[in-house]
Amino acid sequence: MSNMSQSKYPYLVTAVGVALMAVSEIYSFIRAMMFRAMFRPAGGYGSGFGSGRQFGGGFGFGLSGILTTIAVVVAIIGVVWLGLALRNSPK
Repeated sequence: MSNMSQSKYPYLVTAVGVALMAVSEIYSFIRAMMFRAMFRPAGGYGSGFGSGRQFGGGFGFGLSGILTTIAVVVAIIGVVWLGLALRNSPK
């Protein structure tokens, strides 16, 4: 078995974990910006927190936390597996 075929799947698992982490972080950033925008005043007469937009509904705050946890676990498993595959490869 060649070195490339031994390390192909660990590289793939690591890449999937990092990609999931990137998607989760981008989603969290966009969600945070939307949340901050809800509390900005709408402008005009009597602008402020009380006369601005009302806080309505949630954004599903648990989703990105679970996705981030899964992404971290997948990335760690991929890195450990990749390290073991590269260590055991013939030199």
